Amino acid sequence: MKRIHLLSILLVSKLYAQVTIPVYESSIEKKFTVDWLVNPVTVKAGIYKSEDGKDIILYNGLVKRTFRLQPNVTCIDYKNISNGQQLLRAVKPEARITIDNKAYNIGGLYGQTENAYLLPAWLDKFKADDNDFHLLKYDVSELQPLLNRKSKSWSSNEHQPKGKLLSFTYTSAIIKDILITVNYELYDGIPLIVKWISVENRTNHVVNIGNVVNESLALVEEESAVVGTPEQMKKQHGIYVETNYAFNNAMRYDISDQTTHWKTDSIYTSQVNYNYQTPCLLEVYPEKVSAVELKPGKLFKSVRTHELLMDSYDRERRGLAIRKMYRTVAPWTNENPIFMHLVSKDDQQVKDAINQCAATGYEALILSFGSHCNMEDSSAENIKKWKALADYAHSKNVLIGGYSLFSSRQISDEDDVIDPVTGKPDAAAFFGHAPCLGSKWGLAYLEKLKHFISKTGFDIFENDGPYPGDVCASVKHPGHKNLDDSQWKQMELQKSLYHWCNENGVYVNAPDWYFLDGTNKIAIVIVK
Repeated sequence: MKRIHLLSILLVSKLYAQVTIPVYESSIEKKFTVDWLVNPVTVKAGIYKSEDGKDIILYNGLVKRTFRLQPNVTCIDYKNISNGQQLLRAVKPEARITIDNKAYNIGGLYGQTENAYLLPAWLDKFKADDNDFHLLKYDVSELQPLLNRKSKSWSSNEHQPKGKLLSFTYTSAIIKDILITVNYELYDGIPLIVKWISVENRTNHVVNIGNVVNESLALVEEESAVVGTPEQMKKQHGIYVETNYAFNNAMRYDISDQTTHWKTDSIYTSQVNYNYQTPCLLEVYPEKVSAVELKPGKLFKSVRTHELLMDSYDRERRGLAIRKMYRTVAPWTNENPIFMHLVSKDDQQVKDAINQCAATGYEALILSFGSHCNMEDSSAENIKKWKALADYAHSKNVLIGGYSLFSSRQISDEDDVIDPVTGKPDAAAFFGHAPCLGSKWGLAYLEKLKHFISKTGFDIFENDGPYPGDVCASVKHPGHKNLDDSQWKQMELQKSLYHWCNENGVYVNAPDWYFLDGTNKIAIVIVK
């Protein structure tokens, strides 16, 4: 490891001066005696600098997170204000990324020899590494909504979340013209930070983005054990982590999660466990993404990691905190229209059901599985018929929607998921045979759905068997390059449909965990 060059420090210092933020005073921080789940905290999310100018601090009265800026950025304090719990025991890089098969740390300081705790007096002795991405600048702005939500039904929360966004932009002396921005969203009224990174390709050639670790935290261990494996020991209860990269139709996040990894930390040599097997290093990344092409001038965005600080073991209280998180970051989940499912055989049955809904107070009608509504039929005749029925429903103040099945169906050898072992469309998908969302059929399927909904005026989309995480080894599908990017690309395609629905006022009922990307409802929800 080498000390960062003095010239670089001076350059970064000048860039720091472009951002004017208030000084953090100790009187700001206090332990609140009120319960934030019962009485709203009036302190707003804020970004501050320390009195000596060395640190940047995120604080909203419930959570405090501090970053040392020089000689590179690293998190040095992560505290739950409600109960005074310090989560952090050691410094780590702020993120890690693989570019063209080589791994790079983003931020980070080195020199901590005792990893059980972190003393402020040590910080000035830590050094940066020239091989890492180094801070170029930081920006502070108001929080912007993830989706420009549009709603056609009543909701208990019509407001988009408010707070602050802190963005650190990094460059590398090794890889020229690649800008990496690490973003931290701090919300009003909840001990929540959402972290994500973006990669901008300013080169004149394609680069391959491999494994992206958008969070790495050396956390205080939940318990100590002289012997035992990571699976046998409890993870940190003081932080709940959830990302928008979850699937497999479990209808529970803890089973659907694809990104949370509790690892051991071998440099933590003073831990009680003889074999250093304590699960005290949290890393967040999708496992099955190894090479995503990033073209010149394009932007890559990582998963969004939601870090909710917990102050109790109580299951009910933890559940209330998670529900508060959803009501805040995904306000569309507060919509809950009363709808009827109908298995229709002809148009008259649809009209009769609409009349029944209007007479009995039902707010919506869904043409369910087995109905004669085919949302994949883009013919003018089909569109005209269903637009007339949608207009009739709207004249009765009833919303109308339809059902479509994506996965658990066989399309063709050309369009189905290709097994990476056999190289054939074998029954290796989550539901056996299944189409690839990046195939010609899959791309056309997405466009047909949007065409049908926009032309007919349908208000609800019931998507059965959404993309469940299948990987595909095809090198001929236009929506992905090969096995390495197949999961990421298909996931992005599925999210794009739900984003479109959310921003066009289309209520989405889907049996998988896409809430954080725009879906409104799931069949079953269990919060732990």
